[in-house]
Amino acid sequence: DPQVLADLKGRGVLAFAGIGDPEKFFATLQDAGVEVRLRRPFPDHHRYHRIEAFDLIQQAEAHGLVLATTEKDAVRLSGQDDLAALARVAKALPVTLVVAEDDRWRDLVLERSR
Repeated sequence: DPQVLADLKGRGVLAFAGIGDPEKFFATLQDAGVEVRLRRPFPDHHRYHRIEAFDLIQQAEAHGLVLATTEKDAVRLSGQDDLAALARVAKALPVTLVVAEDDRWRDLVLERSR
């Protein structure tokens, strides 16, 4: 999302992610021109705990960083009272899949779905 990236550029970021390959998320941010100063990888499908949320917020504040995470992680933070503070301050980076060769993609999907 260009707007989220614009908000993150020029600011140091503490990026955290509990996805299959957190390093790929961190690299995506850096490739987009975001200065990732601290990285906190978590296991895929990680259930965040209150102490982790507190620690992430403390680290970001201590280093003057903005918290950034994936949409998947942001969803896991929402609706839980003990994670509400982290959900409020963390910026989620929306990612959209764009298929350049849509005919080939459609054919592949149709072939595999039979």
